[in-house]
Amino acid sequence: MTVREPVPHTTTEIELAVRDGDCFFVRLSAETGCLLRLEELIHRADGRLLQYFTVREVAPDDVLRMARDERAIGEARLVGEGPDGNLFQFVVAGPCVTATLADTGAITRDVSAAGGVGRVVATVPAHASVRAVVETFQTRHPESDLLARRERDRSTPVRTKAGVHTVLADRLTEKQYEALRTAYLSGYFAWPRESTAQECADALGIAQPTFSQHVRTAQHKVFTALFDPTGDDP
Repeated sequence: MTVREPVPHTTTEIELAVRDGDCFFVRLSAETGCLLRLEELIHRADGRLLQYFTVREVAPDDVLRMARDERAIGEARLVGEGPDGNLFQFVVAGPCVTATLADTGAITRDVSAAGGVGRVVATVPAHASVRAVVETFQTRHPESDLLARRERDRSTPVRTKAGVHTVLADRLTEKQYEALRTAYLSGYFAWPRESTAQECADALGIAQPTFSQHVRTAQHKVFTALFDPTGDDP
């Protein structure tokens, strides 16, 4: 009989400071004085990363101009404007801190930058070595320092906003979740609509009919979870 090891209830979280000028978001904050925060990170099927950043205190044209000159940025688009900052969509085609963390098995939790200094928070799963993650990160981004290492409780109460999010997200496939999240962040559900289905599909690197199918199926599953918890998902 095989005895399973108990699943640990804590996970390791690391926080790093990055001053690497080769990192686009760090250099952008240094050269323009803007403030950036990563809102969402999606792994595309072609290996590229789709990132949504809220950027404050800089003109949108300046962000897009710098992005056009950045080799690591394949595409850049302004998808939303608001009093708390502008939301940009970036397709990352080259090395970046989030790609480095993904390569090590760590999960990016938070990325921000101000004044030429980036702050990166990531979760290191139990099967990965914290030391190996940090060493790989500092090798690829030499101007970086480990600021903190702490243990976090893995359990998420269902009766919290985060817990409800977890329950709903668990009903979706990865592709359905990515399509729904991309549609939301891109303003696809806004009125008037800020992005078309084709633009959302292009951001994900998939065909428009595929995107629409994923969104419709994801919406049905979410609505079923909200209004008919006993119903069967398709």
